[in-house]
Amino acid sequence: MFGLRRTTEPEADRLDWTLLRTLLEDDGANAALQLVYPNERRESFLAALQRIEPSLASDVIAAGNRLQSATELIQHPVVAVAGMLNSGKTSLVSSFLSRIGRERTLRGVSNAQGTHRFVLWLPQRWKAEPELWGLLLTRLAEALGSSPESLGETADEAHRQYNNRDLDASSVSVPLIATDPALDDVGIALLDCPDIVSDASLGLGTPEQRRNLLGRAATLCSAFLVVASAEQSRDTTLADMMRIAGELMPGIPRLLAVNKIRPKQQSAAEVYETFLPLMRQYQIDTIYAAYDFDVRGSETYIPTKLHNSVASPITRGDELPIFFSLSDNPDQNPPNAITPDRLLGALPKQLDRGRMFERFRAALETNLRVAVWDQARVRIDREVSAQEGQAKSARRCMLDVGLEVFAIRGDSGEIERLRLHQSKRIVDQLTAAFAMTAPWYARWSVGINTRYRRVLGGAGDWVRRWLPTQALDDKVSEVKGHFKRGDYGSLMTPERLRAMIRQHAEAHPIDHWKDDSPWEEACRTAIHRYDRDDFTALDPYELERACSEMWSKVSWAEKGKITTIPLVVMISTFAAVLMLPLDGGGTAILASASISELLAAGGLSAAAAVWAGGKTAALVEQQAAKQQLIDFVAVLCDTFGVARANKPLEIRLGKSPTILPTPKITLREPLGPVLTNVQWNTAFEPELRRRLLIGDGK
Repeated sequence: MFGLRRTTEPEADRLDWTLLRTLLEDDGANAALQLVYPNERRESFLAALQRIEPSLASDVIAAGNRLQSATELIQHPVVAVAGMLNSGKTSLVSSFLSRIGRERTLRGVSNAQGTHRFVLWLPQRWKAEPELWGLLLTRLAEALGSSPESLGETADEAHRQYNNRDLDASSVSVPLIATDPALDDVGIALLDCPDIVSDASLGLGTPEQRRNLLGRAATLCSAFLVVASAEQSRDTTLADMMRIAGELMPGIPRLLAVNKIRPKQQSAAEVYETFLPLMRQYQIDTIYAAYDFDVRGSETYIPTKLHNSVASPITRGDELPIFFSLSDNPDQNPPNAITPDRLLGALPKQLDRGRMFERFRAALETNLRVAVWDQARVRIDREVSAQEGQAKSARRCMLDVGLEVFAIRGDSGEIERLRLHQSKRIVDQLTAAFAMTAPWYARWSVGINTRYRRVLGGAGDWVRRWLPTQALDDKVSEVKGHFKRGDYGSLMTPERLRAMIRQHAEAHPIDHWKDDSPWEEACRTAIHRYDRDDFTALDPYELERACSEMWSKVSWAEKGKITTIPLVVMISTFAAVLMLPLDGGGTAILASASISELLAAGGLSAAAAVWAGGKTAALVEQQAAKQQLIDFVAVLCDTFGVARANKPLEIRLGKSPTILPTPKITLREPLGPVLTNVQWNTAFEPELRRRLLIGDGK
C-alpha cells in the first residue's frame, strides 16, 4: 500500500518548478511566442496565458507552487476522507481524534448532521511551527480558492459550521481548520470533505460544484480515502470519487472504507468480493470494512480491544466504527483474530513517509505537467491557430476583392487573365513602346505627342492641347465613358471598395473590423496608397517585342488607318484613363484594364484582337499584372491591420494553379483595428519538453 519500509532505489529525474518557471516567464530568446504583426516582439508563456485565460495561468502557478512546497511537507502528509451523505465519513475521522475533538465533529444519520464544509484536522504541534503552519494554510487556500476559517471551539459553534446552517452555498469552498492533540502521535492531517450529495435540493452547492471542489482538494493530499456503505458498490457517485482521485492525483494511494456491514446479511469476504471489481478498475490499494455497531450481534465482529491497544481509544458511548482491512479468505476476517497491522487506526504509524511522499510528489509532477502541456499549451495553441485562421480569412477576403479589380473572367466564372493597373508608369511605357516600334511613317506624329506630353506633364494637358479635331476630343470622352459604365476594365472608388469588402467578408469574415470602424477613411487611404506606391513596370524588352509583333500582324490597309488619326486615338485612350481621377475632382480612383481592353475601348478592335492573341504580349502583361494584384492585396492587408501572408498566395488562372509573386510594394501602418499575428517560437517547445521531462513521443 503506502510502503512500510524505506526504499533504497536511486531517485529518478525530478521536475524542477523553479527551472520550469524561468522558461515560462522568459520573454527573450526562449520566449514561447513571437509577435510578428503589427510590431515584432516576444511574449512569454505565462504572459500569453494570462492574456488569453487568466484562470488557467493561475492554475499553472498554483500547480508549480504545490510541487515546490511538497518537499517541505514530506513529513506532514494530509489524507482526504470523502464519502456520500450518512456514509460514516466523519465518524471515521473522529476515530483518530481525542474525546474533545470528537465532540466538535458532527455525526448522525440525517441531513442535520451532514458535513457541508471542508474541515482540515491537523496535529496540534504543527501549529507550533509558524513556517509549516503558514505553508499549510497557503496550500489549503490555493487548493480551494478561499482562505480557511477556524473551527469553533465549542461543540455548538463547530456543529453549526460543519453543517453550514447559515445556508450559504458559497461557504462550501471556505475550509475550516482545527487541531487535535491525538493527531500528534498519528503524525498525519485528515481532510474531512463535504458529503457528496445526489442533488442540489439542500441549497448548499450542487453535486457538480462539490465534485469540482473535491478534485481541487485532492491536489493537497498524499492519500485519498473514500467511505461508502455496503449497499453502494454500484453507486456511480462512488465511482466518480475514485475517478476524480485517479485523474487529478494519479499514483497517490487510494483507499476504500466500507461501513455498516451487517453480519447476518454479508460476510467480510463477501463484501470484499462485491467491491473487488471497483478495486481493480480504480487501482484501490486496500479495502477496509467496519461492522455496524447499531446492529445486535455485531459486537463479536468489532475488534474494539485491538483498536484501543494501537490507536486513540474508543469507549462505550462513542459509537464510532472500527475499520480493518478485508481479506478474501473468510478465516482471516473477524470474528476470527486479526493482527494489529490490519487496523486502519494503526496505519499512520506504519507508513513509509519517504515512499508515500515520492508517490505524492510524482502525482504533483503529473499535475503540473498536465496543467502546462495538456491544458495551457493547448489553450495557447488554440488561440494562435484561431488568430491565424482569422488572418487567413481576412487575407482571402482581400484577395477576392483584388480579383474583383484585376480578374477577367470567362462565362463559367474562371479567371482567363488579369488586368493591369493603368498607372502613369504603365501608360508611359505603353506610349513609348508603341511610338518606338511604329513604322517610319507613324513615328513623327507619335513622337511629337510623347515629347509634348513630357513637356506639359499631365494627361489632361496633353489631350487638350494635341488633339487636332473635336472628333478626337469626343473620342476621349467616349473612352472614359466606357470605363465609367464598366464596358471595359474596372474602376475602383472608396465606396465600391467598401461594398466589395463587406460582400466578400460574408464568406471570409474580417472579425476585427466592426461597424463603427473607420471604413471610409481606410478605403480612401488604401486606394491612395496603392496609386502612389505602385511602381510595377512592364518588362521593356518583352514589351518592345510584343508591340513589334502587333505591328507586323496588322494589314497594310489597317496600318494606313493607324498611322493617321487611329494611332493618336490609341494613345489618347491611354491618356483618357489617366484623366479619370481629374474628372472626379481628384477623388481616389483606380483604373485597371488589360491592354486589349484599352484598345477595344478606343474602337481599335483589330489591334485589340491581335494583341490579345499574342504570346509575348500575354507574357509581358500577365507578369506585371500578377505583381500588381499581389501588391494591391498587400496594401489592403496593411490598411486593414492584417499581416501579409508569409507564404506565396495561389490563384487559379485558366485551368492551372498559379503562384503569385511576393509583394514588393512599401509596407505601411494600419489605419484602424489590427489583427495581431502570433507564432510559436520554434526554440521553445524542445526546451519545454526537456524541462517537463517529456519525451518526443508525447
